[in-house]
Amino acid sequence: MITVEDKIAIAELVAHFTRCSDFGDWDGLARLYTADVVTEMEGIAIRYVGIEQQIEHARESDRQAEGKNRHYNFNLIVSEQDGDVHADYAFMNVNAGPVPMASKIVVTGRQRDTVVKTDAGWKIAHRFVQFDQNVQLDF
Repeated sequence: MITVEDKIAIAELVAHFTRCSDFGDWDGLARLYTADVVTEMEGIAIRYVGIEQQIEHARESDRQAEGKNRHYNFNLIVSEQDGDVHADYAFMNVNAGPVPMASKIVVTGRQRDTVVKTDAGWKIAHRFVQFDQNVQLDF
């Protein structure tokens, strides 16, 4: 059974993902995943398997956004189903850009992270992304 403390730690795990990804803390980002982490996206054949592929994707996203990629997460619900613990939330990805008042919403959607408690704390083991828009990725 997950505790209130677990729920707080999982909420912080999601927040740390956002911070590390947005500000290029690749070592910090790597510590948030299990070794065999998988990210899947509805309607897209690309899968990211393992920590190295997660980091490679984040680096390329950062490069394409010229360091101005920002993730915002909302409406987090942490639940337990059949022994699995999930963090379900809505997200918005924004390219902040270099000019005030010119930020652009890139994509929105929902995510479900399956998380596991390890000796080093809660980690993301599986991520499933559902986009609101028709997204095409080539990286």
